[in-house]
Amino acid sequence: MRSLLLFLCLLGISCSGQKGVPKNNAESSLQNSKEFQLLLTDNYSGVEKSEFQVVRDSKTLKNFFLQINKTRKPGLPIPEVDFSKELLLIYCAGTTMGVGGVELLVVEDSQNNFVVAPKERTPSKKEVANVTTTPFSIYKMPLTLKEISFQQLE
Repeated sequence: MRSLLLFLCLLGISCSGQKGVPKNNAESSLQNSKEFQLLLTDNYSGVEKSEFQVVRDSKTLKNFFLQINKTRKPGLPIPEVDFSKELLLIYCAGTTMGVGGVELLVVEDSQNNFVVAPKERTPSKKEVANVTTTPFSIYKMPLTLKEISFQQLE
């Protein structure tokens, strides 16, 4: 009886131990970057072509929300951001098929550069695959003097 209990405990520990290992360097750097946080994501932005922008003031943020809230009633609320301490990264994926969406990954975080790239999320089985969407994601991070750039992964 003890050996069976010991065996089940070891089996449970070994199965859950494999879940926390990142699959590649991009996922590893995203998980290690606690300052880079997803603030908002949605399947409709109204932006038909892929677009990336760095938002450093409230006027630019307000203009983006005016664009995505044109056909929403009620519209999405504009998040409260202290632009003296934080900045936002907005990525609109353009027109895509399905509702899986896209997320940003940190590719490089060096002294002078901060490089992000998109990675497609795989939709769950419950989500519809034959729907056209224009997903967007908004990430926040501390204000920095680093050059922030966008890299298209293949």
